[in-house]
Amino acid sequence: MRGVRNTGDGIRVLDLPAPEPTGDQVRVRVAAAGICGSDLHLLSWGPMPTTLGHEIAGHLDDGTPVAIEPVHRCGTCESCLRGDTHLCRTAQTIGIGLDGGMADELVVPPECVVSLPDGLAVGDASLVEPVACAVRSLHRARVESGQRVAVVGGGTLGIAAVAAATHLGCEVGIAARHPHQVAAAEAVGGRPVEGHYDVVIEAAGTSSAFNQAIELARVRGTIALLGTYWEELTLAATAIGLKELDVVGCLAYGHQHGTREVDDAAALLSAVPELAPALITHRF
Repeated sequence: MRGVRNTGDGIRVLDLPAPEPTGDQVRVRVAAAGICGSDLHLLSWGPMPTTLGHEIAGHLDDGTPVAIEPVHRCGTCESCLRGDTHLCRTAQTIGIGLDGGMADELVVPPECVVSLPDGLAVGDASLVEPVACAVRSLHRARVESGQRVAVVGGGTLGIAAVAAATHLGCEVGIAARHPHQVAAAEAVGGRPVEGHYDVVIEAAGTSSAFNQAIELARVRGTIALLGTYWEELTLAATAIGLKELDVVGCLAYGHQHGTREVDDAAALLSAVPELAPALITHRF
């Protein structure tokens, strides 16, 4: 089968052995695999012995369309038992430590399978993974209907956060760098930022975005760090204290009130049909 790996000669499509399920594993024949910004950062790590791709959707052997939650967890440590599966002590991520979905097929344990709701096409369902990250940021910030929420950053995570907050019943502002990002955010309910906000989702992962989030937050507001920071930050930290802001970290996705956040993400993509077209820029 074909698989995409970062080799000593750069990114290559290789001929690899097809995986065979063992134990209770299931085979997924890949229909779509997203290219994440973190995949591009992984290239700086140099050659890797695993297939790339952690945003994945496809079909089981019986034809059932599914998305994949790309985290292998033990299920028995204290983090897993309390529902924080993303904090599992021995977690491994498909597409980083394990073979990923930029391939014709892969095998996964059954707990990684995400059923697709009506209205969500398998070709769009690789978005379940990044949208779940945005859903988690709202949970971490305790966002409630009726609040004013701002999102800084108009990439995939930022637009997904706009859609999630709008669907929850919030007034949502967007601060994005490029006009096409603003247009995508407006397609799912965002409006240009104005004034101060109860919650600010920082989805760009830069010093300038974090400082803008501090400016946009109201006194005793909350900032959720959804973006991934690949470089050191320079912050107006005094303002965090002067405004008594709460700053919460956000890591991937787990469970919330007994429900997997990947399932919440799949439901959001089904309920907001404008979201997938706003996020998908190209298909190859």
